[in-house]
Order: sequence, then structure tokens, then C-alpha cells
Amino acid sequence: MIIGIDLGNKTRNSICVMRGEELLDWSRLNYADSESAWHHRKKIIKQINEYIKKYKLTKNDYLLFEEIAFYKGVSRMYNIVSMAFLQATIINEFSDKISISAVHVQSWKSKVLGNRSAKKEDAVAFIESKYPQVNLDIVVHHPKKGDEIIKDNDTADAICIGLYGSIADKKKLDEKLVNYT
Repeated sequence: MIIGIDLGNKTRNSICVMRGEELLDWSRLNYADSESAWHHRKKIIKQINEYIKKYKLTKNDYLLFEEIAFYKGVSRMYNIVSMAFLQATIINEFSDKISISAVHVQSWKSKVLGNRSAKKEDAVAFIESKYPQVNLDIVVHHPKKGDEIIKDNDTADAICIGLYGSIADKKKLDEKLVNYT
């Protein structure tokens, strides 16, 4: 089985559990519901632990997250550092429980969406078509503009990452292991 995680957003993180192409479970964790970044990381760890216990996952299963993409410019440095903390927390917590692999964003987009340059909207459309039981609508409240419905591309990405793990060659996943043990 595969746990797919989308880590790259300060607004929310999403986690899913896949058995082959079957989507077993998914969750959306909102940063705004946490007191601090530390509390948000603890919430993510708690959710992953619940999935590992619920589905009896072992080192024969995989937890996948995206590799950190480095771009020029200082504006993304906060995101890079935040993702690195989160990845290190996950690796420290789960290295002895499950195989952990980092996936390049273009790899999962190419394999799952058929286009390594696919956009967030492409992942949303794909997930809405393949997994109609997943509601990707999020209501965002703007104090001046009122409520707006947006699509949750983080959950779409997490499910695509999980699906990638289910259809990718195991050798490819093993090449990208980041476990400490």
C-alpha cells in the first residue's frame, strides 16, 4: 500500500492511502487550525500514524512525498525550509515503520497525468474524473469579498502522488528511499 502526501503548502497539507489504484482514505489538514508550525507538523504525524495503524502498514509499504524543488530567488526560501523541516520530521518519525521515498514532481505528473508539465488544474480534473467520491471544493472566507469556492489542488496532488506509487516500478521507489534505517 502507499501513503501519498502533498507537503508543499502553508495553507494545508493532504494525505491519502492507496491500495493499487483504489483510494482507501484521504485527509486534508488545514494549517489555520493549528497554533503553530510545530503543532501542524504534530497533526500531520498523528494522521500518518493513524493510517499506518488502521491499514497495518509495514516496511513493505511506501510513504511518498515530493522532492523539494529548488528555484532561484529568496521568496521561496521559507517554503523550502518549511518543507525540509516537515520532511525531516516524517523521516525521523517513520523510518523504522514504512519505506519512505521522495518523488520528483515531474515524474509523478508524467506517469499519472501523462504530461510532466501538467498544471494544478490538470491534477484536479483528473482526480475529479477518476475518484468522484473525493470532494475537492473548499470554501474560503474573505472578510471583504465573502465566501468563495476553490478547488483543493493539494488533495488532488496527494492522491496523484499516491497513485504514482501504486503504478511505478518498485525499483524506482527503492532508488529514491530516504529512510535513515
